[in-house]
Amino acid sequence: MKPIKYVTSLLTFYLKGEISAEQNLIKFKNPNTILGLIPLGSMKENIPINQIASTQSNFKLKLTKFILGIIFAIFSFSLLGVEGGFIGFSIMLIIAVNFVLNAFEIVLQINMTSGETRTIEFFIFDKAKAQRAENQINAMIAERLDDTNNRKQTDKIVYAINNK
Repeated sequence: MKPIKYVTSLLTFYLKGEISAEQNLIKFKNPNTILGLIPLGSMKENIPINQIASTQSNFKLKLTKFILGIIFAIFSFSLLGVEGGFIGFSIMLIIAVNFVLNAFEIVLQINMTSGETRTIEFFIFDKAKAQRAENQINAMIAERLDDTNNRKQTDKIVYAINNK
């Protein structure tokens, strides 16, 4: 599996999350931020492939973020009438656009054999990367299941013995 790097937010485009695989492990690295702007380390997690039951991706709209973005946009336009309000308008509009764009997201859910669910949130423009990660993880799950299928492995041995 090739490493997949993805953007987690519009304003922190320079911070990237990463999904990679090493032998029988899936590695996740996701940047942590304060208020979604200030970088503060990263969360790293390694999950053995035999602990993953399935994956799925969903498109979600976070209504709270969307409404906050609209409110910030309306408030930013009200600052245009104030003398010297252009700087405030610009800052508020950038925050509003960030809220609105971050309200739309792609969520990759990883269902564990224990019943837990891990979620990885992708920025809306990285939908193809979320799909690629889902497909690659599903391929690794299928390969593991193929390797541990006793009937199939026994059939291969019997076939090899019979066709000596």
